[in-house]
Amino acid sequence: MNATAADTRATPPLRTLNPNPRRAYEIRVTLANAPGPFAVVEGTAQFDVINAAQCGKLQPLSGAVPTIASHEPFALSRVSDTEYVGTIHTDAILDQDYYGRGVCRWALTEARVRLRAHAGQAGTRFVAGLPAQQIIAAGSKTRYFWKGYYPSYEQREFGDFGSEHLQAVSADKRDEFFTITLTARETTP
Repeated sequence: MNATAADTRATPPLRTLNPNPRRAYEIRVTLANAPGPFAVVEGTAQFDVINAAQCGKLQPLSGAVPTIASHEPFALSRVSDTEYVGTIHTDAILDQDYYGRGVCRWALTEARVRLRAHAGQAGTRFVAGLPAQQIIAAGSKTRYFWKGYYPSYEQREFGDFGSEHLQAVSADKRDEFFTITLTARETTP
């Protein structure tokens, strides 16, 4: 095999999935005042190694250890036009020694959802997240999104992460926004 072919292959992720996770949390996505339907509703759970300096691969020149992260997709099922539900596991990745420097310990950082009006890559991606602390505490978080970006912003790919509140928006303009609320609760695996 030539070097070009080897360079273009996908690199497998540096992590081992837990074949028997036990700590399950339901993630519920609720839309309110949405400007239209969403063809794509995707979920991702982000995990970070919390002790990367002790277990990660050192950079040869600087001696620094880069962040070690993994983004694990999770399925969201449609409950209604305004609700989706999925399950994540906080113990989805096994702690292991990847570089011979000690065991890397993984921790959930955040669960995120991305919604798009169309199935293709073009168009606005509406992104909302729920931090791990709020997931474990069975909390929720609401983000506000301007309807003017739906279905796309200037006919191109665009990411909108919304706002936590609408304090800076005058009361007569607040109906121009919709919300995405993420709610977590512990469940059985």
